Order: sequence, then structure tokens, then C-alpha cells
Amino acid sequence: MKKLKTYFWYLVEYLKYGDFLSIIASARYLFNKSSHRRDRVIRTSIGTFFCRKNTNDFQFANFHYEWGVKKYLLDHKKDFNVFIDGGACVGDYCVLLSRYNIRCIAFEPVMNNFNVMMKNFRLNSLGDHVMAYPVGLGDVNGFSYFNFNPVNTGASHIVPDGSETDCKVEIRTFDSLVPSLKLNKDDFILLKLDLEGMEPAAIMGAKEFILQYPNITLVLEDKHTGEHPIKEALDSIAGFQYGIVDEFNIFATKISNFTSN
Repeated sequence: MKKLKTYFWYLVEYLKYGDFLSIIASARYLFNKSSHRRDRVIRTSIGTFFCRKNTNDFQFANFHYEWGVKKYLLDHKKDFNVFIDGGACVGDYCVLLSRYNIRCIAFEPVMNNFNVMMKNFRLNSLGDHVMAYPVGLGDVNGFSYFNFNPVNTGASHIVPDGSETDCKVEIRTFDSLVPSLKLNKDDFILLKLDLEGMEPAAIMGAKEFILQYPNITLVLEDKHTGEHPIKEALDSIAGFQYGIVDEFNIFATKISNFTSN
């Protein structure tokens, strides 16, 4: 029943803009994991998006995709002035939140996705509203191999030993990037991490940031790791208040710098 409700709202969004090709692509993706055969540019309630052929980019651009996370962000948009998206894929969250005069920072390590994300920022005339980095977030600086899913482009994930079919990406600790981000200590920052299982590592790579900046809320996907490793990493650094965003995501708001360090 929940899936049917989700599909219904997807349909309403596509019909709102007369995007019948995305309706057909949705059916193709649902039944045989294929998609539209040509590159397209579509308009949604979020903005304007370039959609690669044979991918589910059209789904990411849909206003009701990951609705639980979007609803949380929109309900709390007055509570933060900086949004940081770790694992930004095609940049849909930054496009959405930039319209509310929220400063956005995006990290996307897969160059195929990063190039599309930059194209989407240009299509939506974001200009100086977004800073973008072609890196992934982790607990050490270096390089790793990612398995890139050419259809579900948001499902790319790290693999221990790369092969000819995998792409090599740069991984950075968030702490090493902070000096270039032009953050202020009085900023209210929302950091979203959707890293296909790398969330605990990214948290440990942001230890100094978490300690030094007082007004931080994180939205974290726990689908691949579960809540415990994420909470364990955060609780080793500072005190947090936790809550549920949806079935795959939790939030964590920093409440103190009491640590075990």
C-alpha cells in the first residue's frame, strides 16, 4: 500500500508537467530496470534536470522521490542556513533548497554523476549558491574504487578491490575540506549523508568539524549500516539527540561537546 501511494504521487508530479515520457520510463524501470532511450531535459516542481538515457535520473528529479527526507528538510528549512549534501548524485536537494536562500555545498565522487549535477546547477541558474566538490567523504584522504551502477546512478558504492569495470574516485575527510567551505561558527548547518554504507567513516572524518561547530544537524541514511554504527560513531565525538526521518533515515542534532575523548 505504501509503494502504491508513492507511485501515485510520482504520477501526479509527472502529470502536473505533462511529462508522459517519464511515466513510460517509470513503468519500464519498474518492470525491467530499463529507461528512456535518449537524453532528456525535464521540468519538475524542484527545477529543471538533465536526465541521462537508460538511467533513473528522472526519478531523482521527481519532487516526491525520497519524500520523507524532503519533507523533513522543508519542514525545518528555517532552522538552517547552510545545507551540505554528501553523496549528492544529480544535485536535486541543492536545487530544491537553493530557492529558499539556503547556501548549499555538494559532494559527489563519481564523475559521471558530478558532471550531470553541474549541468543541473547551470540549468537552474544557481551560480554562487552552490559549491561542488568531485570527492567522496570518508575517514582518510586517498583514492578508492566505486562500482558505478549505470541505470540506478545513485546506488554507486565503494568496493575493496577495483576492476576494469569500476571507477577510481577521490576520498577526502570532511575535516580536510572545512577550510575551503567558508563556514562560520554561528552558521546553522544541516549535513545530509547518503553514502551507501560509508556514513560511519564519513562521520569519523568530520570529528573536528563536529567538535568545533555548535549548530549541527545531520540527516543520515541507515539503510546499509543500521542505526547502531552511525550512533556509535557520533556518540564517540559529541552528545546528540536522535529521531526518525523515515524508514531509511534518521536525524541527529548536536546538543553538547561532552565526549569520551
